[in-house]
Amino acid sequence: MPTVSALRLTIGLQTVLVTAPFLQGLSMFSFRLRLAFQKPLQNARAAAFFGLQIILCGPSVAQQPDPVPATITAWPSYMPDLVAGFSESSVAAVLPADVAITLPDASLPVDKARWSGVWQGWACIFRACDISVAIESVTATGATVVYAGVSDQQPQLTGRSQGSFVGNELHARLHTGARLVLRLREGAAGEMEMSVWRAGAQLLFAGVLSTRGVPVYTRRVERIPTPWKDADGRTQTLEAVAYRPIGVEGPLPTLVFNHGSTGVGNRPSWFTHTWTSPEVAQHFTSKGWQVVFPQRRGRGKSDGLYDEGFGANRAAGYTCEPEQSLKGLDRALADMDVVMEHVQKRPDVDKARLLIGGVSRGGLLSVAYAGTRPDMFLGVVNFVGGWLGEACQEAALINRTGFVRGAAMQRPTLWLYGERDSYYSLAHSRASFEAFRAAGGRGKMVSYTLQPRQNGHGIDSLPALWKSELDGYLSQILAGPNR
Repeated sequence: MPTVSALRLTIGLQTVLVTAPFLQGLSMFSFRLRLAFQKPLQNARAAAFFGLQIILCGPSVAQQPDPVPATITAWPSYMPDLVAGFSESSVAAVLPADVAITLPDASLPVDKARWSGVWQGWACIFRACDISVAIESVTATGATVVYAGVSDQQPQLTGRSQGSFVGNELHARLHTGARLVLRLREGAAGEMEMSVWRAGAQLLFAGVLSTRGVPVYTRRVERIPTPWKDADGRTQTLEAVAYRPIGVEGPLPTLVFNHGSTGVGNRPSWFTHTWTSPEVAQHFTSKGWQVVFPQRRGRGKSDGLYDEGFGANRAAGYTCEPEQSLKGLDRALADMDVVMEHVQKRPDVDKARLLIGGVSRGGLLSVAYAGTRPDMFLGVVNFVGGWLGEACQEAALINRTGFVRGAAMQRPTLWLYGERDSYYSLAHSRASFEAFRAAGGRGKMVSYTLQPRQNGHGIDSLPALWKSELDGYLSQILAGPNR
């Protein structure tokens, strides 16, 4: 936890000088850029963000800086949906050693004085970038802004700039030529919205910073043994990322949460991205749950070949041919057998309180797997599940076949979907749900209305939409006769 000693403030791995005895905390906040675009991982700009090519933490770019505008910024409509969380970067942004926070003058209005301090948070897709901003000396017209940003893929960028107040915003120029715009959140003390723009008012990314809070969970990368071997005889292992609440005694109720596909499957570089849903992890750990995100064979840093439904020409991506596509589902189910054998042996897992869930392919996989092990789980949480997008003519057959496999589980399931999903229309997903119910499955499907231009396939990153429904579901399965 941050500590103040001799008027020096320690935050994580860094220490900055403060000239007033106020505590600056740590809290990381979320942004999932894919929600801003209509086709995640297919739109060219979204693909650029996936590769972390256009980020605050990137190198300086050769562009003509536009003058700091004297008008209020047109913030994206999804800003209220950005919620508390923590950076996924293994590297922490470190502010320069000469940062000095000056106590605001007593005559300064409160709405200006409250800018002062060290603000930390995150940005970039999948929370990949760790961000730290220090507002050093504040006046009625502006403030000195010191910033640092870093990710596992990009070296740290730091700089200092004089910012100007424009209405309720603070504008500053980054040395990359981009424009940093900050805005304090009303009704949420200690929270600041941030956005970064290129010349011509092109939004690069947005997020939320904070001066308060401490981590409420730990994040640990683990290896899961498997029965499979590489060609050289080496035993393969799977990567898993485990989020565990701090200060909670085990064994813990545990959610195993499964990743989806990689768009259309034709970008092998995307296979190696370790996928988690920090928003889901944060929500469950805040309620005392442990969350495990396994990476199936060939995904993330797991060993083996990623082979979930490719045709003869792997470069073409996932096949629409039903038999081959469903073989990919069978392979994923085999991976889940290995994962669950490991999870059930862990001493920190309460085997009587297991939940399975996932996003997209991971949602369908979770429903199907629960059907093969109907007594293992209290329930299933399916976010926007499906195996193949509707671009495939055979998608309805393949997806319904996969979901029907889960009907053998006679405990309630929860299906969460959003409008304007770029892979599965609501009509398509409702038909899958009705096929599941017709086969004897139990569950409830909920669909959500989104802000303009938001993609329904990314609702796992919008807990404001689903937390009430999910909390009610958890209460039901933990207290109901299905225990």
